[in-house]
Amino acid sequence: MANKVAVRTPGMRLVPLLCRLGMGLISLGFYGLACGQPLSGSEGAGALPEPARAMATSSAMGLTLNQAKAYAVAHQTAVLLAQEQLNESADRAREVRAGLLPSMEFKTYQIRQTENLKAIGISLPGLPVVIGPFDTFDARVRLTQRVFDLTQIYSLQAANDAVEATRWRTLATEQQVAGAAALAYVELLRSRASVVAAQANQTLAQQLLQLARDQQGAGVSTGVDVVRAENALSRNALYLRQARQLESSADTRLHRALGIDMQTTLRLTDNLPTGGEDMTSAPPQAQSIAQALDSRPELQALQQVVSQRRQERRAALAENVPAFSLAGDIGSSGVNPTHYDYRTYSYGIQMTLPLAQGGAMNAREDAAHSRERQAELALLDTQQQVEEDVRLALIALETSQEQLQTAHTGLALAVRLEEQARDRFSSGVADNLELVDAQTNLASARSADIDAEAAWRMARINLDLALGRLDYATP
Repeated sequence: MANKVAVRTPGMRLVPLLCRLGMGLISLGFYGLACGQPLSGSEGAGALPEPARAMATSSAMGLTLNQAKAYAVAHQTAVLLAQEQLNESADRAREVRAGLLPSMEFKTYQIRQTENLKAIGISLPGLPVVIGPFDTFDARVRLTQRVFDLTQIYSLQAANDAVEATRWRTLATEQQVAGAAALAYVELLRSRASVVAAQANQTLAQQLLQLARDQQGAGVSTGVDVVRAENALSRNALYLRQARQLESSADTRLHRALGIDMQTTLRLTDNLPTGGEDMTSAPPQAQSIAQALDSRPELQALQQVVSQRRQERRAALAENVPAFSLAGDIGSSGVNPTHYDYRTYSYGIQMTLPLAQGGAMNAREDAAHSRERQAELALLDTQQQVEEDVRLALIALETSQEQLQTAHTGLALAVRLEEQARDRFSSGVADNLELVDAQTNLASARSADIDAEAAWRMARINLDLALGRLDYATP
């Protein structure tokens, strides 16, 4: 025990000093926090909860419809994942291509071994049974080059087709993400316009209530008119709350479609009304279908998949064809690197031809043929789906145009009817039942007009998606 007490290093003497220094720093830290003075910028930021920091860094972003589509394509996880898959496919093609390029390797070893002569069939009088130990050293560089390998050639073509298929799938994902962002953008425009319309309806209801009270005070109307106006005001207040809830939900969906932080405030700079926009008729159906069959990235991707499967089937068939390669090596061989070390080399040509693999080659050929047929069937089904998409999109666009024109007319008539009913009630010719009905019709007409505007815009977006021509480049 005495020896243990006597042994004390300088490092051990520093431990109490470091402990006292650490306690002092902790005390200073508590003092700084108590006085409202953070020790450092990073510690000050860390003192805020995560939600508070997020709110502190929240900002507003102005977006047009085209900018929303471009932003979604640049930031959505689905697009980023598709781009990474494209990178992976390109790397796999490079890996397959490497099989047709020269390969070089270096190999060396130093071995000490013994050998049993009788184990290898050598048994002569006077010779020991076990010889050794003896040393063997070898170090050499080996070079290999495929001269002709039809399987590898077809495999490389299949890998290149897979890259092109992934490229088209990435473009299809971008189109879908941009379309989803555009639809969410229009939906938020519609919900915000509905809030404005609900506020206008609420203002009209308030004016009606005030008018009914004034008429009652003048002895022109009864208390029934006041109660009826109060009921209309309460009903419009409920509609306004519902419209604001729908606006909040649409805003959340647009944030998700853009892949943007939920704390960011979005200012939509485009407007929903389409009065000045082109309302030309839809393109001819046959022309639209032909354009879609030629432009849809999903079809282009499946066509590349069919080509890829065809090359894979050819690669499986080519396993029955001889493959030729050149190989050579050069290096040192001896007892060790400094004893009987001589340079040796070898080179030659090699042919490989599988004769029997238990039916594995035939199985691979059949499986490759089945995958090719599956790709052809998927392409045919997608072609039919594209045609259906175009037909439905054209019908929806034509219907939305008719609904929009009808909604515009209905809104104009509802405004005139409400004005006439207000004049009649103000003049004391009729009670406010007619005015309440007119305001209800006006609210419905406003809602129908907003819905028709949004449906028309969405129909145009869906038609662009069906044709494969949705533009999401930032202007």
